Amino acid sequence: MKTCTKCHRRLPLTAFPSAGKRGTEPACTPCQNDARRLRAPLPPIERNPLQVRLNNTINLWHGPVRRVLLRSHA
Repeated sequence: MKTCTKCHRRLPLTAFPSAGKRGTEPACTPCQNDARRLRAPLPPIERNPLQVRLNNTINLWHGPVRRVLLRSHA
């Protein structure tokens, strides 16, 4: 059992990738995968015309939005 330096969980040695001559990495594989996902850019979202139409319908359900300042009546 070894403790991960990032998530502080005690995991078996198989959860830590090999670092060559240094032995094993101090961070577990799930933590390294999370860091890799955070560095990678997200792919662009494809526009779905049906979803755009549904969003517009729902947003206009109560009528068009008026750009008037909201004031509290205390």
